[in-house]
Amino acid sequence: MKSLRLFACLAALAIVPSTNALAQQQPNPQQKQQPKEEKTFPKDSNWTLRSLNGKPVPAGLEGTLRIDNQFRGAGFAGCNTFSATMWPVRGQRFAVGGIAVTKKACPPAVMQFEQAYLRALFAGPTWDMVNGLLEIKSQAGSLSFARGF
Repeated sequence: MKSLRLFACLAALAIVPSTNALAQQQPNPQQKQQPKEEKTFPKDSNWTLRSLNGKPVPAGLEGTLRIDNQFRGAGFAGCNTFSATMWPVRGQRFAVGGIAVTKKACPPAVMQFEQAYLRALFAGPTWDMVNGLLEIKSQAGSLSFARGF
């Protein structure tokens, strides 16, 4: 008889989930991630490069970017001008296609700056607007732009 009661108690315990298991099954409201609010892509705007990979643009160099209403991007990269289609993609990313760059030669330091700028801009970047600045980040680097040029 005692063994039957013991068996019934063990069976009941096997059916009732532990409080630890219940806690794991129920979602924790603090763990829920709110979806990131999508911002408006900065088309029809002009931008001047302020920093490249966290460092100020060297004196005597400049980088610019204009994105028009048709999602055409164009600008100056330190030595050459460029143009490309730049359209927004979900997740505050933008895609770039049809890149054209002039082929002017400049001193090595200028060309290094230009290559770093264009790599960061065209390497599948994400963008964000932070305190009025356009922040672009990619696997190849980061760019920070102020409005206007």
